[in-house]
Amino acid sequence: MRILHLAKYYWPRSGGMERVVQGLAEGAASLGHQVEVVAVETIGRTGSPSRQRSSVTRAFSLAALGSQEIAPGYIAAAWKRADIIHVHHPHPLADVACLLRAGRTPVVVTQHADARRSIYRPATRLVLRRAAAVVVPSRAHLALSTELIGYEAKVEVIPFGIDQTRWELVPPPPPGGRPRAIFIGRLVAYKGLDILLRALEQVPDLRLDIVGSGPEGPRLRTLAQALAITDRVRWYGEYPDEDLPRRMADADFLVLPSVTVEEMFGLVVLEAMAAGRPVITTALPSAVREVNVPGVTGLEVPLRDIPALVRALETLCRDPSRRRTMGEAGRKRVAEQFTRSVMAERHIGLYTRVRAARG
Repeated sequence: MRILHLAKYYWPRSGGMERVVQGLAEGAASLGHQVEVVAVETIGRTGSPSRQRSSVTRAFSLAALGSQEIAPGYIAAAWKRADIIHVHHPHPLADVACLLRAGRTPVVVTQHADARRSIYRPATRLVLRRAAAVVVPSRAHLALSTELIGYEAKVEVIPFGIDQTRWELVPPPPPGGRPRAIFIGRLVAYKGLDILLRALEQVPDLRLDIVGSGPEGPRLRTLAQALAITDRVRWYGEYPDEDLPRRMADADFLVLPSVTVEEMFGLVVLEAMAAGRPVITTALPSAVREVNVPGVTGLEVPLRDIPALVRALETLCRDPSRRRTMGEAGRKRVAEQFTRSVMAERHIGLYTRVRAARG
């Protein structure tokens, strides 16, 4: 089967959507299918194709208009032979390419999130109308989406998956050291890192590694200084994706203290679980609650609740046995439900049904 993914960006640019597209492309290629990815190329984002089984066509961006890249070559690049076109929303440029493309090639859409600007909604709705199927990674995605209202009958829930093999080799934390938590992600307001730093102040035995960069970085460093916890926080900045398992190896558990539903899934939670680490997450009405099982694979705390977060941090700090038990439960849960191979196989099954329905 020839599968064409219309994506905004692709590896080596690291992000949630980019990793999902890579997992789908590489997973389908591993199953023997021909996969092409069309993605935007930006300055300074080049990488070796040697790690890829799929083929990638990159359209150079002339500039960015808000969150939208101006890449005219993308439209032409999207005219590839394909048995299935897989569009990843939100991506207005892919919507335009899909609508301009003639023929009866079936379209599948993955709704990662709704578009933020209403100006893009008409094209998005037209593509959703044309689509033979719409994929969401969780029931929460469907419940939170306003763009999918009226298209519920087309929706299929297929959870995101990761390449768990790169995390299975992460060794246990070094014995005898003080407990260490880790945060991995962009330093932006919705991640709730200020809440985590304020909770850390009240757990003096805990150390914290922060991996990521973003506009909140200077403010968060100033806050750490004001709280007198700089000696317990290590700032790693943006880290190469392939080296993240090395950082996870130092950690006893992961904390994702996000405070809004902009945290729709949290792939880093899956990665920590695959590495045998328990996780602390917040009670967001998003897919995060469908990944972490409170009391089994980790702990859950209410949004913006510093005392509750302090109690959760103290619980995992003081109980190595519970950390190990939760870590093993998380590893098992990922292997059963959230691997790249499971995600790819379920998508191939969907593509096959869509093609059969089109005759």
